[in-house]
Amino acid sequence: MKGWLDMYKVTQKVKRNNNQVGQIFNFEKNNYLITKKIDDHLDYEFPQNECFSLAQLIEAMKCNCIKIYKGQVLIIILQVLKHLQQLHQMNLSHGRLKPQNIVIQLKNEKDHKLSIVQSQISIQQVYFINYRIIDEVEYEINCSQDVDDIIGCCIELIKAYSKTLCEQLQFIVDNLNQYKNDKKERDIQQLFFFLYLQIKDCVDLSNQKVKTVRISPSNFFGQVNNNIQCYEGEEYGLLSKRQRNQTIFITKFLKVIHFQLVDCELQLQNDPIENGIDQLVSHFDAHQLKQEEYQIFTIFESIIRQQMMKIIWKNYGEFLESNKQENNEEKLVQIIKIMNQTNKQILNNHLIIFLKEYKNIKQLNDEIQKDIDKYQKFDITYHEQKAKDQFILELKVQAQNYDFNNIQVFIDNIKTQVKQELHKFYYQILEHKRITHDFS
Repeated sequence: MKGWLDMYKVTQKVKRNNNQVGQIFNFEKNNYLITKKIDDHLDYEFPQNECFSLAQLIEAMKCNCIKIYKGQVLIIILQVLKHLQQLHQMNLSHGRLKPQNIVIQLKNEKDHKLSIVQSQISIQQVYFINYRIIDEVEYEINCSQDVDDIIGCCIELIKAYSKTLCEQLQFIVDNLNQYKNDKKERDIQQLFFFLYLQIKDCVDLSNQKVKTVRISPSNFFGQVNNNIQCYEGEEYGLLSKRQRNQTIFITKFLKVIHFQLVDCELQLQNDPIENGIDQLVSHFDAHQLKQEEYQIFTIFESIIRQQMMKIIWKNYGEFLESNKQENNEEKLVQIIKIMNQTNKQILNNHLIIFLKEYKNIKQLNDEIQKDIDKYQKFDITYHEQKAKDQFILELKVQAQNYDFNNIQVFIDNIKTQVKQELHKFYYQILEHKRITHDFS
């Protein structure tokens, strides 16, 4: 989003590194993969001022904090389908296509940014991340499942554009659902061609808007439908209520927020032009943490920044859509208050819980040892440091799934993953000892 300077950080575990995985790396050519040497995980960092996940776009659109043309929705879908089409042409599949695993990079052009004002965008690249074949040894190529999954992503994006679908979008959604439910094997080529025809007939690529025209489109099965009215719709939607062209205010605020510490209480300065922010008392003293504990804090720092972005989307979007007699300064004071409350809750409750779980990792390690020792006769060393490293890795991987309102589920899922990974690790050691013993 325009003005947002944060990073979208993603971590994925690596379970195999064969020729197919190498093909995926060569296919994606992901410039935001910061892992130099592939070991047990991959780290990505996407700058939010030029990249966004489809999940972020959908959420921001639902909050009315990003507005795009109807034609742009179809253009984005077609670019995503083209990327999947190229992947399938290499006899590879993704296996886990959902909005958070689809990242779109825009060309670095000043006025081609997503914002509360509709404007043209230029897509530089589409990336898929979190390929299932990378972190699941048993995964087998399944292109048909990819098509089912991508149809779900397309429908979710279309419905985020508008709660009430026009004839054209309803026609597209109905045909996508019908194609998904058809018993025949789904083909990305057919799906791509269907959307291509929609854009060819209805979208003016020079301004990325849907043309005002009546068409008689064909469905997936070649049947010609009755006339459908196509049109772009109201230029700015409901956001015209709030003088949408005055975007400098929120853009400055986003930039200022980026440079604030997440562990301090924030307060808006009495300067409506600069939108300055003061950092007051600290919510949490990160300096008291040990080096390994500080790694957990940095993961939560990234989580908090993502939560801050969602707070801005939801509350500023509501403000733009409402008829309440509020000004920008009043609304930003309210937003900062919500941020302070949320950040404090995350740091003093959620982070503290995770630090305690980390300190008690020996207990989890002992449970695993007890389980294994019941059935195994070989003595092995159960490394506490291995358990600690796995805990931090699982937290990084699962950070995308953080849910402020369901923290216990988040914790339990990470602990379950840690136990599963440690079981596999120690059983591999046992298997090696068993083989060595048999040959001795």
